[in-house]
Amino acid sequence: MPELVRLVFYGILVAQYPFGLLMYYDAKRLDLKNPEMYLHGVVVPAAGFLVMLYYVSERKNLPKKQAQEE
Repeated sequence: MPELVRLVFYGILVAQYPFGLLMYYDAKRLDLKNPEMYLHGVVVPAAGFLVMLYYVSERKNLPKKQAQEE
């Protein structure tokens, strides 16, 4: 049983990194504020999937960077 728990934990951890990178590049592409926040939120094993679900459901409404006026 401990081997199964360890395997599941590592499997989830390994799966979260590609999703985190995907969300980071998507947030940069959408020009969102602090795109690294979503990467760090996903790679935290305890809350990563919650952040991922929030990002996917709200990605059109997330705050964007403001253009600097010159």
